[in-house]
Amino acid sequence: MQLVAVGLVILSAVFHSIWNLLAKRSSDPLAFMFSFHLVSIVVYGIPAMIALQRHPIPHDGWPFLLFSTVCEIFYYVSLAEAYRNGALALTYPVARGTGLLLVAILAAPIYGEIPSFAGGLGIAAIFLALVLLAFDSLHAQRVTIELSNRRGLFFAVAAGCGIASYSLIDKAGVGHVHPLVYVYFIFLTAAIGLAPYVLTRRRAAFIGEWRFNRRSILLGGLLPMGVYFIVLSALRLSNVSYVVPLREISIFFGMMLGVFVLHERLRSPQIAAAGMIILGVLAIAFGG
Repeated sequence: MQLVAVGLVILSAVFHSIWNLLAKRSSDPLAFMFSFHLVSIVVYGIPAMIALQRHPIPHDGWPFLLFSTVCEIFYYVSLAEAYRNGALALTYPVARGTGLLLVAILAAPIYGEIPSFAGGLGIAAIFLALVLLAFDSLHAQRVTIELSNRRGLFFAVAAGCGIASYSLIDKAGVGHVHPLVYVYFIFLTAAIGLAPYVLTRRRAAFIGEWRFNRRSILLGGLLPMGVYFIVLSALRLSNVSYVVPLREISIFFGMMLGVFVLHERLRSPQIAAAGMIILGVLAIAFGG
């Protein structure tokens, strides 16, 4: 795998872990995500319009933008519901692992991407690390698969399907549309799509996020669109079946944030999973 693409994905993973930490600490994840979409639209508006003037959207690019938007909205709603209904330490690795597995399976028939031996081992190592984290959370937190957590798991799997769907669509989409124009359109239309629901059903939560969590929203507004733009740039250079697993190094960075920012202590399975993710990333980077 090209080292430039590896560097881009790792950079995006750092930013992703930061905004995801902010979303996890919010009182209403969906209202928070909608809020930072609004900030992103304002912050990146002028650069996106300049890019659009230089790189207009071709007719064959519109279907990718529209379908990716639908998948993004589905992902955000599912992820927020997973966080609301299930244990966070369980639903997050399930969502990411589901997306990784589906992309690894579907990239071969759709794009003809056959991983190398080392690349395949790297994908497997990262997937097994996510499985280990999910089982560790079950054991450590004594999470029972009761009704609430069953709903959380259902929505986590749904979020993973959304990840796989928009990742596979975006791989082709950025071949037709400039990455900055592509990501700005996705954020704009996703915000428009979420607005009726958030402003009617989650209005109090939306106002509360702006009142009590404004700094995190403003910082969050800078990061996600930048993350998406970097990932799209990497997709132009490498296989989607490699890019999606590589993004899971954000879990490692998230663990480090937990240790140094939240003063959390890592358990042995978490340390083992972090090591497996690093080994998987190295296998993909140098053998993929």
